[in-house]
Amino acid sequence: MLPTNATAVGTSVGVSATSFSPQELELESGLERRRGPQRRGGGARQSRSNMAAGGITTLPPTPDDGGSTSFLPGTHRDLKRLYCKNGGYFLRIAPQGRVDGARDKSDPNTKLQIQATAVGEVVIKGVSSSQYLAMSADGRLFAKKRATEECYFLERLESNNYNTYRSCRNPDWYVALKRTGQPKYGSRTGPGQKAILFLPMSAVS
Repeated sequence: MLPTNATAVGTSVGVSATSFSPQELELESGLERRRGPQRRGGGARQSRSNMAAGGITTLPPTPDDGGSTSFLPGTHRDLKRLYCKNGGYFLRIAPQGRVDGARDKSDPNTKLQIQATAVGEVVIKGVSSSQYLAMSADGRLFAKKRATEECYFLERLESNNYNTYRSCRNPDWYVALKRTGQPKYGSRTGPGQKAILFLPMSAVS
């Protein structure tokens, strides 16, 4: 069950981003999403080197399966908490490289900054710990002080209005939390599990 202050907001699609300012394209609460194809490759690599440059012209088309990718390259959202459907934990990036879940939303280590590095590709940084979420070669979640290849994730809005985050290095492996709040190995995750579903919530207040 979601917290009482969790609000899901629908996504507007099929409009040109030239009609709105970047601020207007960001919803203030709930799921702030732009629909687009989930792709990664040469274009994504190029976008990383140009994160601070370029204007936004149009929104990508909507995929056929009901899901969508997230916000556009080079943009930040307001501070977020990622609420996991499995057990009601907030994803926590703590000092010393530890990643787990916490039920106390006042825990400063649950405040996250999410930045797009390409369309549908993000890095997730703990605001208090100043460390990036990462997934090791064997699927273990941990945190790093510098963003490397282990820190890039494919963010997707699923048809049930929850987000999933898959490792760019191993796209079949998801960021996930067990019912105990402990991190779940990516190699043991898969579509349909509650452990992989996260709801972005504002962490401004």
